[in-house]
Amino acid sequence: MNTDLLTRRRALLVTYRRYLAADRAWCLALREMKTWFPAASRPGASAIGNPGSPIRRLFEQRERALLQFETARLKLEAAKQRFAARERARRSVRVMLITSAGRELDATSGAKAR
Repeated sequence: MNTDLLTRRRALLVTYRRYLAADRAWCLALREMKTWFPAASRPGASAIGNPGSPIRRLFEQRERALLQFETARLKLEAAKQRFAARERARRSVRVMLITSAGRELDATSGAKAR
């Protein structure tokens, strides 16, 4: 396998693990935060806290980790496409036919080669 693909795949795995850790930390903090409120007046899942609060920091870390994971996924897809294009170009064969008039004819397109 191509080293660029391996690097991109490792980066994807690292960013995915970071996202999972950040998501777990945020979910645990939300669950703990909800225990502070009576059952009738608990804040919803959209409660991310005031700017600078621990809940907000965890939410922002999770959001940043998700963006990094998505970027790594897109970069891996782009690397796969580049690798596939290089493989297609490497495997393509150009056949030149020489006619009796001495002119070369490109067999793939039918055009006269110069």
